[in-house]
Amino acid sequence: MSTLMYLKMLFVGTGITGIGVGLYKNTVPTEEQIVKEFSPAIQQKYKQEKAYTDSQATNEKLRALIESNANSSRPVWMLTEKIEPRCVSHERDRVVWSQRSLEKARGAAREKMFLEKERLQKLEDEEQAKKRGWFFS
Repeated sequence: MSTLMYLKMLFVGTGITGIGVGLYKNTVPTEEQIVKEFSPAIQQKYKQEKAYTDSQATNEKLRALIESNANSSRPVWMLTEKIEPRCVSHERDRVVWSQRSLEKARGAAREKMFLEKERLQKLEDEEQAKKRGWFFS
C-alpha cells in the first residue's frame, strides 16, 4: 500500500475519533447541569453530601477521632456518630426503619383482624342457619 493510503486511513480515523469526542462533549451533561434539573430539596441534599465528602476538615476530624480512640474497646464505626452531618442521616434512617417496621406490624394486625372478622361472620351464618331449621336452609 502506498503512503497516500495510510494518510487517508489516518485522516479518516482521526476524523471519526474527533467527531465522537465532539459529540460526547456537547451531548453529555455535566454534573452541575444534572443537579440543576433536580428539585431544590434534592439540590440542597446533594450540596450537603458533596460538602461532607469533600471537606478536608471532616476527614481530619475523623482521623483525629480514630487516632485518639485507637486504644479504646469501641469499634471504629461508633466513632462516626460524633461527626454531625452523618448523625442526621443515621437518625433519619433509624426513623424510616422504625416506620417501616410499624407499617409491617399494622399490616399484620389488619390481616389478623380481617381473618377474625371472616371467622366470626362464618360462625354467625352457621348460627342463623341452625335457627332457621331444616326447612329453610
